[in-house]
Amino acid sequence: MLIPRKDIPVLLIFAAILAGCSGGGPDDTDQVHVSVSVVPGSAAPGGAVTLLWKFELAEGWHLYWTGLNDSGYPPKVEMDLPEGYLAGGLQWPVPERYEMEGGILDHVYHHDFVLLQRVGIPGDATPGDEVAVQAEVGWLACKESCVPGKDPVAFTLKVADLAGFGATEGPTAVELAEARAQLPQPVPDDYFGTSWDGSVFHLSAEGARQLTFMPTEDCGALRDLLRDGRGPELTLEFKPKKDTVGPVRGLVTVEPEDGATVTYRIDYPAVVLPTASPGG
Repeated sequence: MLIPRKDIPVLLIFAAILAGCSGGGPDDTDQVHVSVSVVPGSAAPGGAVTLLWKFELAEGWHLYWTGLNDSGYPPKVEMDLPEGYLAGGLQWPVPERYEMEGGILDHVYHHDFVLLQRVGIPGDATPGDEVAVQAEVGWLACKESCVPGKDPVAFTLKVADLAGFGATEGPTAVELAEARAQLPQPVPDDYFGTSWDGSVFHLSAEGARQLTFMPTEDCGALRDLLRDGRGPELTLEFKPKKDTVGPVRGLVTVEPEDGATVTYRIDYPAVVLPTASPGG
């Protein structure tokens, strides 16, 4: 079901969109095309492959990140895997902060992107087997209007019959490397300066021209992300919950005075607010 943006007129268009239904790329009537690649082409029993879920977007349309948004919901992948095959969580590339009229703040993708997902091959899998997998991918695409879409996607998992067979080579290896380069990075030790002042969390980085915070859904409740989420330094005000504030979880994009922009994953624990002294 469509989830409209708050305070924005939205034309509700309900459509089931099948990838490849037109000969060309995505357009305003066929907004999203989804495909999947398996890298490497096969894996030995007990090994793993990586799925590259590729989303092609029509010009001017966007899809949503899995973190905190005021409107919309992120793409979802559901797979019917055989017993013993285990799928990991989706790995999301860095989104962009997207401000709209009416104080609406989302984190979205305006261009083609790839989600990565690991799938483990059971140790007792038979070498030479080829396992057909059916998946369903759903999303909400938005421009002036929002359209829910859904694609069936089929692919094959191959169990290697020779040591080293199916090694990562060719164009798919390049695509995998490019997709990994779009993921947020682990933050280096002591890179950010951080401190709590009551319910306010301060974060800074030496040499940063601008910082942007994009919280995950399990971040603590923020007072005003639209106001506080971007600046030369971050001052994030949290709403206390049972005398506790935080945790601070999400992504921080660092735009330096000199050098390349980098986005890091951060995870700082919740803290207990100090108790006021009697009569204070």
